[in-house]
Amino acid sequence: MKEQDLVKLEFLMKVNDNIIVQRFFNVREFKDNAKNSIDLHNLLTEFRSDFEYQLKMKTAVYMLDNMYEIMNNPTVLETSFTDGPEYFNIYVKQGDKVLINRQIDAKPYPPKIRYTVDVRPFLKNLLVSLSDIFSSENLSFEYLNVRLDA
Repeated sequence: MKEQDLVKLEFLMKVNDNIIVQRFFNVREFKDNAKNSIDLHNLLTEFRSDFEYQLKMKTAVYMLDNMYEIMNNPTVLETSFTDGPEYFNIYVKQGDKVLINRQIDAKPYPPKIRYTVDVRPFLKNLLVSLSDIFSSENLSFEYLNVRLDA
């Protein structure tokens, strides 16, 4: 396998400017038009949905575990310690070029939850799926009779 047959991509997840996870992965037979595919859109939408579900469940457990403290001191859940909005950003990049980006509002989750995110259990399958999509010949590019790769 020649070095030029591989394209290096990056999966990056941040909360504001703080990196949560950054992984580089190689794709054989890279297809540039895969960034416009329904397959990639669906994969990242599913990942985002699973991630939000994980945040909700951790928030519920945190609130149950700290119920008495929260009832006596509601500022424990105060999310306005930081000025302005806070967002989780999910990127797939090729060098400096962002191929796809998804964003989630982080403010609804307590600071203890949003600053202790762990996505490692999902990474291996996600990176394999991303590699498969970016090297696949059989992708869908049509949504509601509109071509997305045009």
